Amino acid sequence: MSALLDTQTPRLPGIVLAAGASSRMGQTKALLPIHPGGTLLGRILATLSDANLDPLMVVTRAHIDIAAGWVDSRSQAVMQTINPDPSRGQLSSLFCGVDALAGPPQAILMTLVDVPLPRVETVRALIDAWQRTRAPLVRPVHEGRHGHPVIFGDTLLRALRLADPLDGARPVVRSFAARGVDVVVDDPGVLQDIDTPDEYRRLIQCDD
Repeated sequence: MSALLDTQTPRLPGIVLAAGASSRMGQTKALLPIHPGGTLLGRILATLSDANLDPLMVVTRAHIDIAAGWVDSRSQAVMQTINPDPSRGQLSSLFCGVDALAGPPQAILMTLVDVPLPRVETVRALIDAWQRTRAPLVRPVHEGRHGHPVIFGDTLLRALRLADPLDGARPVVRSFAARGVDVVVDDPGVLQDIDTPDEYRRLIQCDD
């Protein structure tokens, strides 16, 4: 009976893409301090863990101390994999993460270290929408705009593998939009990118 339940409601892996060069920030974004969560990466990992995503995978361009990026006391392990050539673009990082999982997933939840503020309730709503519909694409919408995290089902993942890395994911994602599910959320964090020192300073001031 438990095996049947597992088949019906599989737990989703959570993949955090953190292999960018952080050229506009001038330092590694993942380990920038923030409270709560310790760091930008720690905030995201805590949110994904609280939403029961499992396993958690972080894709980086070089080894970083995940423990330093996740100061909360939690028993769940976080895996890290390296993208040896992040210049190939974000899709290459996504599939570094997918390929490092134990087996082909039915779906994954993907988010960016640049977008550290989505609420756990938002992540749970996305997971619930995917578990109800098994849609190939599930995205949060705030004030009419799509944000992160997103859920990619296996059919969309297969299509993304065939995409031109120079074009990135957008053309493929757009082609699946009619089959996707939009989850309207009252959560500005799904849209808030932290790419520059000024954006980071404003974030810290708001948290204070």
